[in-house]
Amino acid sequence: MAFTLMLERTVLNNVDDAAGRWQYEGGTVFEDKRQVGFYASTKRVIFGATDAQNTAMLTLEVFFTPQMPPQNIVVQGAHDFNSGGEIGSVSAASGAFSAHIGKQFARAGNVLTIA
Repeated sequence: MAFTLMLERTVLNNVDDAAGRWQYEGGTVFEDKRQVGFYASTKRVIFGATDAQNTAMLTLEVFFTPQMPPQNIVVQGAHDFNSGGEIGSVSAASGAFSAHIGKQFARAGNVLTIA
């Protein structure tokens, strides 16, 4: 069964260095129109000899609130700058979400689905 979250971005920053660009994004997380937490993501684009690649390494973490102890899910994968889509898998999760470790995720627009 799929687990679907809506991500509402409130912050987006780009930082360039000699090798490429870091993109930092964060915002609020909703499930069934109810706020359940916050998220933060990092995208890393490494510039090649001539052009930037169209794909970035991605890490995205969802922090669920106000659960005690705090709970989270970490996904890692790739972001395609042409389509805006993201794919990968759940790399880590706290106790309440540990059953999702290793499952695939996809993000299209503001919808994050773990299947």
